[in-house]
Amino acid sequence: MDRNNNRNTRNDGDDREYYRRRAIQRKRERALKKRRRRIILMAVIVVLIIAALVIASVSCIGNCTSGSDAQQSGGASQTDAAQTEAATQPATETQPATEAKATETTDAQGRVPPSYFDDAVFVGDSVTMSFQMYVDSQRNNGVDCLGKAYMLCAGSLGYTNAVLLPAGDPDSVLPIYQGVQQSLEDSIAQIGAKKIYIMLGMNDVGGYDMDDVMENADTVLTNIHDKNPDAKIYIESVTPTIRANPLEHLDNEQIREFNSRMKTYADMHGYGYLDIYSVVCDEDGYLKDEYCSDPDAMGIHFLPSADAAWEDYLLRHPEGK
Repeated sequence: MDRNNNRNTRNDGDDREYYRRRAIQRKRERALKKRRRRIILMAVIVVLIIAALVIASVSCIGNCTSGSDAQQSGGASQTDAAQTEAATQPATETQPATEAKATETTDAQGRVPPSYFDDAVFVGDSVTMSFQMYVDSQRNNGVDCLGKAYMLCAGSLGYTNAVLLPAGDPDSVLPIYQGVQQSLEDSIAQIGAKKIYIMLGMNDVGGYDMDDVMENADTVLTNIHDKNPDAKIYIESVTPTIRANPLEHLDNEQIREFNSRMKTYADMHGYGYLDIYSVVCDEDGYLKDEYCSDPDAMGIHFLPSADAAWEDYLLRHPEGK
């Protein structure tokens, strides 16, 4: 009886050990199967991704090749057409590249949109101050006048006093920007202008030697260019006096000589030149009487009608003719 009990005890212990080991083995087998399934799934995903990338690359290459072929074909066709048209048209004067760029967005009347001047600043004396009043009036009446162009001007400002009476001098007439009187180049840099239109000289011509004025103009314009190297500079001509000129020290002959020298200077330095003189003068070269706001005083300042003609010229020839 005791032997049988001992045998049964050993058998029960052996069975429990067997089933324990079997359970551990099955657990390991299930874990191994899960790992294998996970590896297979990841491999399938990788294969699918690679296949998609290959298909996309082949498609892109095909499209780029066909697009390039079409572009070359179209370009060749356009070139042939342009050559054919050029051969059948009479020769004309070549248009400057800057003017061609400006006219790309012109309207039916050949004017650029006012937003063209969003990044522009107009530098000038009391004549430009008159223009500023016109622009402000237009904007106050809801008219989009020269976009967001900024007017940086001051009465009596000229190339000479800008050099001889710098910021800080008690007699300086430099314009004030953001409450601070500073050099023109510094104010322009803070404004962030990319187009700089400058009309100065009315307070230089007749009062100083012309060679000295040109030297001072070079100093001012060089400083502006060096401080704002990415901006395009445009020189606007000085405008004329009326026929009954009340100013003894200034006449239109002097103004025209100065304008001629400034145009030569602008051409030499790659600056644009805008002939505002011709916009407001009569057939004899005088400021039109109907454009003058002070015929009995100085005979050089504008009425709104002259400012409107100035604005129209800017819209039609923003980079000069």
